Formats: sequence, C-alpha cells, structure tokens
Amino acid sequence: MRRPPTSLLDDYCLQLGSLLDRRHTERALTGARQKAEQAAVLAEEAMVQAQAADRAKTNFLANVTHELRTPLNAIIGFSEIIQAGGATGDHAAYGKYIHEAGSRLLAMVNDVLTLARIEAGKVELDEQTVTLSEVIGASIRPVANEAASKSISIVDDGGGDVLVRLDPNRMKQVLVNLLSNAVKFNRQGGSIRVSAALEAAGTPVIHVRDTGNGIPPDHLGRVFEPFSQVEDHLTRENEGIGLGLPLARAMVRLHGGDLTLTSQVGIGTLAEITLPASRLSSTSAG
Repeated sequence: MRRPPTSLLDDYCLQLGSLLDRRHTERALTGARQKAEQAAVLAEEAMVQAQAADRAKTNFLANVTHELRTPLNAIIGFSEIIQAGGATGDHAAYGKYIHEAGSRLLAMVNDVLTLARIEAGKVELDEQTVTLSEVIGASIRPVANEAASKSISIVDDGGGDVLVRLDPNRMKQVLVNLLSNAVKFNRQGGSIRVSAALEAAGTPVIHVRDTGNGIPPDHLGRVFEPFSQVEDHLTRENEGIGLGLPLARAMVRLHGGDLTLTSQVGIGTLAEITLPASRLSSTSAG
C-alpha cells in the first residue's frame, strides 16, 4: 500500500522535531559533561586538602615528638646521676622509677617520630648483607628478661642461615616489637617460637608464633591501625599506645615486603614477615 503524499508542511514539522530533539540531547550531554567536570574538580580539591591535612598531621607529630625528646633525655640523664651517686633508700627507688618511666616514654615518642618520618618518606634504609639468624638472635636478647619474668620460653627454631640484604637495625626493631607483643599477651609459662626459611620461590620468610590470648577475628583487621588497641582502655592490663604493629609493618614494607597475622582466640598468633626474593643475597642464591 502506497504512503499518502506528505505536504511540505509535514516535512518541515518532521525536520523541526528532529532538530529540537537533537538540540535537547546535545544540551543534556553538555550539562552532564559540565557536571562531571565540576565533580572532578571538587574531587581533586578534596584530595589535595586531604593530602595537605595528612602532611600537617605528620609534621605536627614530628615536631611535637622532637620537642619532647630533649626534656626526656634530660630526665633520664639526671635519674642516672641520682642512681650512680650512691643514693639509698627512697631516693634510690625514686631515681630508678624516674629512669624507667622516662625510658618507656622516650621509646613511645621515638616510635611516633619514626612512624611520622616513614609516612613522610624521610626514612632511608642502611642496608647490609646479614643472615636472618643474626637478626633473630639480636632481637631475642632485648626481650629475654621480660619473657623470663613470666616463665615464657623463646625458642629459635633455626633455618635462619639465609643471607639477605636489609637494614638489620630496622628489621631488629620489627622483630623486637613482635616478640614484645608475643610476651605481653602470652600466658604465664607459655612459649614463643621464631623460625626463618627460604620458600621454593626464593622468598625469605620469618615466623613468630606464640601461645598467647589470640586476637578476635573482628579485631584482626584493625590491629595495624596506628594508636588502635584491641582491648578496651578501661580493661586492658598491658601498657602501650598501639604503635608496635603499625610500625613493624611500615618497616617491613620499606624493605618491599609485608607483615601479616593469623590468630585464634585462646590458641595464639602467628606473625609472618615476607621479604621479596630480590632481598636474597647472590651468595645464598648461588
């Protein structure tokens, strides 16, 4: 069936309608594009502000901790003079208490300062070629007395004769933090086992396993958040400001590796330090 002929007016109306629809679509697309561009500008401004706030926080922490270290060093120094000066009775006890409290506070301040410097990208590694067993041995000694006071055994399971290139002082601090936590949250008469190995892919790994309280699954995700505490501040029995694990992970990541935890409540916790295969010394690899 043939279409009826259309008039010039009909053709004009059709063309006009198409033109109006196209212009409406173009306006809608232009409006959407402008809104997207505005949203991108706002998002970029928000990111810049967040980065500035983060830098300000890091600088504030660095400045405050730096200012605290000077008087703390003086307090610790004078307390040592009191103890060395032959003080007796209460004076000797006061000197010892001041020294212990000052040293503990200085350690916390140093942790805050180190974490702030890592976040600001101002920490460089002093790399040396060492065996993992050397680093593990140097890390066990500082916590041995604390462990003995709770009748906790620290066992080096060996496997650390692997030569790696890393900053031994930084890695020692990582292990001391992990071992201190393992002692702090362990039961009387418990145990801690430290081992090192070279995985099949050539990846150096260090394990720290304890028989402590364990970490609840819903808390395991936030133990690496700075200043976070698994236990409530009113009920927890152990001191600390929640920087040990975040600082340990940050230092491992400076080496290109990672620190992970697996834990079971009432059974214990396993901390695993994984270093990249590139950290393996060519001597070991050969």
